[in-house]
Amino acid sequence: MTESQWAILRQVVIATTEHAADLAAVRQAFGLGQGFEDPELEELHMADATMPVSKDTYLEFIAPIDDQAAVTRWLTKIGGRGGYVLSVQHPDPLAVKQRAEAMGIRVPVDVEAFGSPVVQLHPQDVGLLLEVDGITDPRAWFWDEINPGPEPDALVDELLGVEVPVADPAATTAQWLQLLGLPEPDQPDTVQLGQSWVRFVAGGPSARWTVWLRRAPGSAAVAPALAGIDFHLV
Repeated sequence: MTESQWAILRQVVIATTEHAADLAAVRQAFGLGQGFEDPELEELHMADATMPVSKDTYLEFIAPIDDQAAVTRWLTKIGGRGGYVLSVQHPDPLAVKQRAEAMGIRVPVDVEAFGSPVVQLHPQDVGLLLEVDGITDPRAWFWDEINPGPEPDALVDELLGVEVPVADPAATTAQWLQLLGLPEPDQPDTVQLGQSWVRFVAGGPSARWTVWLRRAPGSAAVAPALAGIDFHLV
């Protein structure tokens, strides 16, 4: 297996049936700004707000606009809120797709977005809906031209990582490392993705993720109480 040079966790996407209320709670708790909307999601019948946490990472909340949204049935099943997608920047999504297919992992989405290849791997096969975005320059991202940047007085300033409950943390970790072409991690059951990480924990599969955020210097931020998703501040 050839190792890729890098892979970066860019966006943590949370789906909810209480979009406006959840955004108000998170913005108040963390001092995040309005952010911006993914211009392609309206065509998929989803409302969206993408909020920069740092200059490189984003917290995104989506919600179905109507019953035609693919996420509607899933939200009903899990109780209305949960971790939905992790977006990972990778220099070679075609290689990821080929490895996935060789491993028997379904690839339900293989498209081009904003001029870059995007593949999504089936959540039942890899523990969550994993999106792999093929932007070859690690200093660039989809939103560079519309990103207002993090709020200067935000109460959090870094997306540290995400804990995801799965059935077998060790096996899922090994699977992701193989798919993304990454070396063995320093921490068990952890996939290092740039400055952030994904850690698999026992108890899943479950959409009840724990999102780890770093408090800004001097901040006394307190995580909001949102059923189905947890925030951990350090």
